[in-house]
Amino acid sequence: MPKKIKFESFKYHFLRIANSYEFDRSNKLNKTWNEFIKSLNFTTKNGVVTVEYTRDSNIFVDIDLKKFSFYERGDVLQEKNVNQSMHDPRSLNFENITHLINHLAEISGFNLDQLNDSSDRHISESQFHDLWAEAESINEIDVLKLNQACTSPEMRFITQRLGNIKGKTVLDIGCGLGEASVYFAMLGANVTALDISQKMLETANQLAIKNSVKVNTHLAAAEDFQIPDNSKFDIIYAGNLLHHVDIEQTLNRITKYLSPHGIFVSWDPLAYNPAINYYRSIATEVRTIDEHPLTIGDIKTFEKYFNCIEKKYFWLTTLIIFIIMYCLQRRNPNQERYWKSVIKEEKSWRWLYYPLEKIDEILLKLLTPLRWLCWNIVILAKNTNE
Repeated sequence: MPKKIKFESFKYHFLRIANSYEFDRSNKLNKTWNEFIKSLNFTTKNGVVTVEYTRDSNIFVDIDLKKFSFYERGDVLQEKNVNQSMHDPRSLNFENITHLINHLAEISGFNLDQLNDSSDRHISESQFHDLWAEAESINEIDVLKLNQACTSPEMRFITQRLGNIKGKTVLDIGCGLGEASVYFAMLGANVTALDISQKMLETANQLAIKNSVKVNTHLAAAEDFQIPDNSKFDIIYAGNLLHHVDIEQTLNRITKYLSPHGIFVSWDPLAYNPAINYYRSIATEVRTIDEHPLTIGDIKTFEKYFNCIEKKYFWLTTLIIFIIMYCLQRRNPNQERYWKSVIKEEKSWRWLYYPLEKIDEILLKLLTPLRWLCWNIVILAKNTNE
């Protein structure tokens, strides 16, 4: 890779990570930190980058680009030597760059102890999902299949319960690649897609254009939407999100932006199935370390914010499909996301999924405690005036 491209890539990642730092909103450090970042000057010579705080020419750090790994856009894990760690080397740059930012800030007089407790997690999540988005191809994302496949029961149920959403305002929190945002837009909704990852938002926008619809994208964390206080939404959707975030802070935000007759819809994994927990323990490269599948206590938290709650549980005996993928087909859970693959391959699983889905319906109706052994839960919540 040419030195100029390496330099620009390093500068981009450095500034993106630095901009991800979050301070208490009441803290004056918010403004001065932004001014600090804008005052940084980047120069390069003989493979060494100098980052200088231009308000004081004596404050700078030198970085040898040889210490960093650079990969072309779209590289995937399967292309790497199997004897190497399955971690994408680009993710190691996150720690190195963060260390450099902290060092430069320290010698420039900034006290990073004033960072919000959630900042490190937000930066890590942003980095992880940026890399995920970079490895995806828009042309391979089939929005209708991902939301209507037999192996996508959560979205099929959600769509059925929401009914006609044409003309309604939808906020998709943690929109990811934008599959749900674009789907809701295709159904006629006015959609705002929010995510902590800029690359995910760019992908969501490209996916919308590909499917001839429009979504509004917004960069923010789930715990703080950073949108006008008077904004209200008919539907707030969070797909596979709550187990990544502070649930209480997020629910508090959601109630603030939900219209009086609005509904909050979410689906997330549960914490109790031993087979799924084993999968989580080995699929470390396709998940973030901060994930926390929902517990009974987490679900009870909804009762503090909503007085009308509907719950639906999915994937009990149907989990046999994932066991087949791992035990019989010998598919590496660190080289593909099983929950994505099972939707893309839905035609080949219909013969098994449909009868198992019927068995699940019967078992969960007769033996309700089994619901805690399901993989996912869908929650629809709203507040009604009695």
